[in-house]
Amino acid sequence: MLAIRHTVCVLLVLPLLLGGCGGDGADDGDEPRPPAGGGVILRLKVAAGESGMRWDWSGEPRALVNGVARTVGFDADGVPVVGADVSADGLYTVHFPADAYSRAKRAFVLPPAQFPVSGGSLQAAACPMYGTVRTTGDAADVTLSPLCGVVRIPLAGDAHIASVRVEDRSGGAVSGLFPFDPATPEIVRNGNSGNLPWVVLDCAGTGGGVRPAASGTEFCVAVPAGYYASGLSVRVTDCAHRSATWEIPGPCAVAAGGVKTLVPLNYAPGEDLLFAEHFDNCVWGCDYAAETGGYGVGAGSSVPSPATSAGTEAAYVAKGAGTPGSALFETSDYNSAPAASATLAVRRDYLRNRGLYDWQRLFYAAEYRGCLCGGDVGGYGNRGILVTPRMAAAGEPCCAELSFRICLERGMESDVACMAESGVLLGCEVDGMPVDVDVATGTDISQSVQGVTRTAVLLRAAKLTSGVWHQVRMSFGAVAAGSAFRFMPTVIRDVKNCFWIDDVEVCRTGRYAHAGDCVTVEPTTERAAAGEDVSRLRLRPSAVLSMANETTYTVTPGYGMTWICPSLSSDESVWTRDIAFAEKQLAANGCKVWCIHLPYGSTTAARNRDLCAAGADRAASVAFFTRAIRAVAPLKPKNVLVHCNQTLAFGDGSSAASLALSLHELQTVADEIGAHVCVENMSYGVGADAAVLAAAVDEANALGSHRHEVRIAFDTGHANLYLTREQPGKTVVDWLRTAGARIGQLHIHGNRGWNGRINDDHLMPGYAGRLGYADAIGRAGLWGEFYHTLLAECRYRGPFTYEISTRTFGTVAGEERSDNVSAPWTIAHNYDTYLYPAFREYANRK
Repeated sequence: MLAIRHTVCVLLVLPLLLGGCGGDGADDGDEPRPPAGGGVILRLKVAAGESGMRWDWSGEPRALVNGVARTVGFDADGVPVVGADVSADGLYTVHFPADAYSRAKRAFVLPPAQFPVSGGSLQAAACPMYGTVRTTGDAADVTLSPLCGVVRIPLAGDAHIASVRVEDRSGGAVSGLFPFDPATPEIVRNGNSGNLPWVVLDCAGTGGGVRPAASGTEFCVAVPAGYYASGLSVRVTDCAHRSATWEIPGPCAVAAGGVKTLVPLNYAPGEDLLFAEHFDNCVWGCDYAAETGGYGVGAGSSVPSPATSAGTEAAYVAKGAGTPGSALFETSDYNSAPAASATLAVRRDYLRNRGLYDWQRLFYAAEYRGCLCGGDVGGYGNRGILVTPRMAAAGEPCCAELSFRICLERGMESDVACMAESGVLLGCEVDGMPVDVDVATGTDISQSVQGVTRTAVLLRAAKLTSGVWHQVRMSFGAVAAGSAFRFMPTVIRDVKNCFWIDDVEVCRTGRYAHAGDCVTVEPTTERAAAGEDVSRLRLRPSAVLSMANETTYTVTPGYGMTWICPSLSSDESVWTRDIAFAEKQLAANGCKVWCIHLPYGSTTAARNRDLCAAGADRAASVAFFTRAIRAVAPLKPKNVLVHCNQTLAFGDGSSAASLALSLHELQTVADEIGAHVCVENMSYGVGADAAVLAAAVDEANALGSHRHEVRIAFDTGHANLYLTREQPGKTVVDWLRTAGARIGQLHIHGNRGWNGRINDDHLMPGYAGRLGYADAIGRAGLWGEFYHTLLAECRYRGPFTYEISTRTFGTVAGEERSDNVSAPWTIAHNYDTYLYPAFREYANRK
């Protein structure tokens, strides 16, 4: 896995007093709590000379006294005491804790999770102890012998620690069922298949974790006494979903009652580790994959693992194979761990304690031993859907690898879909074998799972061995702070559709070209000074997206698109609703509106949206856009965009003079809201030619005194279509130079050019495409020169705005596929891997 790994030496410390680990009694301020019942009071002591440890007895642990479970209380001096019935022979035998000892099997159960308290001390209930005393009085001291040793881990670092996992590198058992020999007394390490090679110190509590002191904090973990020939492995996770692992070389000898202190460890996860979730705090329950039993808090319980041993007694109750270790829990909405359903009765604290509180979605999920299950084992009432938290540590978009282990239910009748909630799938391998992720040929991918904005890898049940853990690695581009990853079976219900995941890690594998070697321009409507060095400038990306689409506001800022370009619906009846929605989303997500794309006409609509028309049609068009401009005033756009004419070239009086007059009148209205009117060139008719449109804009500005000037919204695809049809030999760069400093907005996209028909494709720049689709601008190698001209000659400093349409190309594996996808992440990936590098390459040649 990609977690940070270290190799350190260890020091064997002879029995000594654990500093900061609490006392032999209750916490300061505890009221005496005498034991209930019994005619004899036994005071529980751990001899310092034998164990060298002072355990924390807070909480309500229970001891087994002569076979009867008794609650441990405290006397007036804070000493732990337990009541007992009078023994006929005066012998009192104590097993502690009661719930960890099985009289039937004469064995102790060491839980896979232990719970810390303040100061890095260890709960007494985390370590089995045994002692006897013979007395004829009504009170006696019982000296308990610890049956385990302690690994003490001095840990420093700037983090809130969620868990500390200690593992026997040889795979030997560290937690589980251990035979007890009272004659020694000692527990015996064995190879019981139900045991585990690891034990976890659960520090998450209710989500806050444990923050190490500046000088470091000691974390103490009880492990069976023995000789660890291959050494130990220590993995630490934090509440921000990061982790680091240290390999402790062997041999390591741990004596019962002894303490092994590691050299101080500094917790500092690698800079490129964006996310890690090993489900270390999900430790109760059976190991379904191995078909072995386990231990759990009981089905239906909503009690979280606390920061003490209180309430954990049920954790020692054995579970059968296939039985979840906790209640099935469900969070059905895409937000930060909502209150779970009343039916499943899981509390938020329960999820916080396991590090799952901020997962985007946990639908029909349950914890098992060190992993998470998606789906209800045995019920199949619905498919489990797991969506990770967002990759907050990613910051700017980057390339990253998602790695995880997955195990499918035996007899699985469903595939499992794995995808990025926002990100571009680049590759995948399963157990080291590549998966074809080309949308034109890949039969183990799907776009129908979540629509064409996401491509999912289908882990085919027929190709994986169920009941066996498989390693999956998926590479993505455009992974940003808002990215998350989804796992779910493809079959909804009524079949075996459960799966287990573990060791989920996301690691940055590379930054985009020129990251850190450019100067990002904050969008402004002001023109830059002539002669400025533009070789390292980078415009912020942006995109034209629907005003009513939540993604427009929630996802795009994570890709540097802090200035957005929403489009207003053609249906005037929904304007009030959509604008109110946009206003709320802008405030919630910290983004601003650069340009609003106002509605445009169609081949069938009445000519009330054609600014080139004459007479009553022109007046109706100006009246329509006047209402639109005033309607969007609450969104405070810098620009409002109109088309220069409708989609249909009517040829019945349309003129540049009508266009100029219309633009003048609309700019007077736009001045009211502090915006520029930007008129977009079309691929035919009035304004398709750069010189004609530039003259109309100049005339509009000369018709009156405006606070803001009319400008041109340059659509690269429209220009390319017009030029290839009407002015062969001229390019979009020529069109741009003619428009010059009038440019106020961009619509960046490619198309095939004129080939006997108008191909208004709105393709991704550089698009190679299927079935003859190809970006002629990219094919001619013009994007770098275009970008440079825009900066240097047009002196444009607004955002670099894409206007892309999703294009499908055919059917593969029974579903319609698309490889020209309109989504913020695909746009960001294209900008950072193709278009901006084309500019830098051109600028370097200049």
